[in-house]
Amino acid sequence: MNTTRRSHKLLAMTAASALVFAACGSDDDSSSTTDGEASTGTDAEAPAETDGEAPAETDGEAPAETDAAAPAEGAGGGTLVWAHEQEPGDLHLDDPENNLSITSWIRAAMIEGLFGVSGATEYYPELLADDGELVTNDDGTVTGTFTMRDGLMWSDGTALTADDVVWTYNAIMATDGVDEEGDPAYIYLLGDRTGLDTITEFTAEGSTISITWSAFFAGYKGVLNEVYPMHQFSEDPATAAAELNDSLREWTAPDGATIASAGPMVFDSWEKGVQMNLVRNDSYHGSNSPDAKNTGVALVDGVQINFVTDTDAQINALQAGEAQIVMTQPQLSFEDLASSDDFTVASSAGPVFEHWGLNLNNAHLSKPAVREGLAFAMDKTEVMAGLYTPLFGDSLPAEGLGNTMWLSNQSTYEDHAGAAGYGAGDVDSARAALEGAGYTENGDGIYEHPEDGVLSLRVGTTGGNRLREIQQELIQSQMADAGIDIVIDNVEGGAYFNEVPFSADSIACATSGGTEGNCDIWDITQFAWVGGPWPGGQVASYRAGGENNPYGFANDEFEAKADECDATVDDAERAACYNVIDTYVTTLDLDPENGLFMLPLTQKPSFYGFTSDLSQAGVAPDAQGAGPLTNVADFQFAG
Repeated sequence: MNTTRRSHKLLAMTAASALVFAACGSDDDSSSTTDGEASTGTDAEAPAETDGEAPAETDGEAPAETDAAAPAEGAGGGTLVWAHEQEPGDLHLDDPENNLSITSWIRAAMIEGLFGVSGATEYYPELLADDGELVTNDDGTVTGTFTMRDGLMWSDGTALTADDVVWTYNAIMATDGVDEEGDPAYIYLLGDRTGLDTITEFTAEGSTISITWSAFFAGYKGVLNEVYPMHQFSEDPATAAAELNDSLREWTAPDGATIASAGPMVFDSWEKGVQMNLVRNDSYHGSNSPDAKNTGVALVDGVQINFVTDTDAQINALQAGEAQIVMTQPQLSFEDLASSDDFTVASSAGPVFEHWGLNLNNAHLSKPAVREGLAFAMDKTEVMAGLYTPLFGDSLPAEGLGNTMWLSNQSTYEDHAGAAGYGAGDVDSARAALEGAGYTENGDGIYEHPEDGVLSLRVGTTGGNRLREIQQELIQSQMADAGIDIVIDNVEGGAYFNEVPFSADSIACATSGGTEGNCDIWDITQFAWVGGPWPGGQVASYRAGGENNPYGFANDEFEAKADECDATVDDAERAACYNVIDTYVTTLDLDPENGLFMLPLTQKPSFYGFTSDLSQAGVAPDAQGAGPLTNVADFQFAG
């Protein structure tokens, strides 16, 4: 974690640059990762995401030993107030229509899994006593043996056991026959079951869990990152799956009771459009995170999450002592706050990356040459120099991001987009690509196709974040230089995801190859994918027919290669394999017809910090399944 009080001079540079860039294009809305993020929904939300900044691949290895700082002097009690701009539609995170980071971040305070995610973006045993042991069997199957920690307890006083883990797995995998294509018709809503669908045996005996996979699976530590309380639901897996779908939305069990927590907080109340309240779990068994300073029950009495869509109102609440923490997209408006002696910036890099995603069912974007024209015309160095380097220094590459599987601070990272010549503002190559596809420049300086008309494309995101609006405007201007008209078309707040790229009609188009739904809802989407320590989780966003894939990409060779990567035991070979599959989505090298629909922009740390009302704050891993409440037990008010 990089804990600093950022200088006024540093952020003034960003503000000064912004004034220049704001003149480059339209001034419609945009926004960001907590307010423009989704997740992969597997390794735990695309939109992975990502939503990167993790260490090199560490699957199957214990996280590095770290010494948590000694607890600060302070007072117990009090309600921690978190001001956030985005509100969940409901709390059923696994439902592909609720693919928001804020949902994941809230639930992290209430639900724990076999493994958690640390601030170093590494897995650590959360409900487990240790990392367990993997054994390759003679028939090629792989069996993992894991032991639960002693003294685990649900918030209602019921023991949390290995039986809860097995029951959760069975509910997630319960089916109601098969679908029209002969595949299992799963009942529990989950966008992707990668790693779960290859489990052939899942049993418990006492505190020991045994899981057998048909072959090695690199992301095995992420398959059960949330365990639910068996005693509040039906013993029948199919019935339980249906009950979970209903109960998780409002966090209310079938009998009307609150769903019991395994984490440091318990759900209390939710006033839609205003706030959500969590209270301390006094039965909490304590954190096993290497980041934890406090391994007992939370020091604060509870958490109040105020849904404040206006950035200025968030800042005012923090400055007035009405809120103590914020975790959101970096914004120009945070300049004065970040430079204040009464506020500490405690951001840490995580697996979050910003991108422009292309709708392959759009008449123009279905042409590889048009997608390549966009990639050539985009100048990521200008975006980085003006918006990100002043905030994050050399922790992010000046040329931007060129990979979606491995991120720039990982030793396995390769800049595939850069190697292809993309992202450097090569206007001549962009124009040549368009002219090669039959486009000619009209009297307005915009390219036009004889059949598909003027090359005008909409780009959208969540509205309200000026930094991300400027990002859109910068790229809009770059595209204009190449004869491509970009229209900024944003939707305020978190409604963007459900109304635009992840709407039912949009997903129907993407999953049907353009034969169903509505393929005209969007052209280009801008948001941040949020993932976790296992890069294979991002693959869910690219698999054909998956509800986490709004782009319409489908390639059997890609999917076979992705499965091969997940099953590769050797760390170096697996890392290289993930690099290969990234070239399917960021270049035209391996799929010259449908490739290059992802234009990664930059790794994007969240802006996380706390006011001087607190004597200490918890580490906030910037990853799916983690966030600002992961170490909520550590927050403490000043004495």
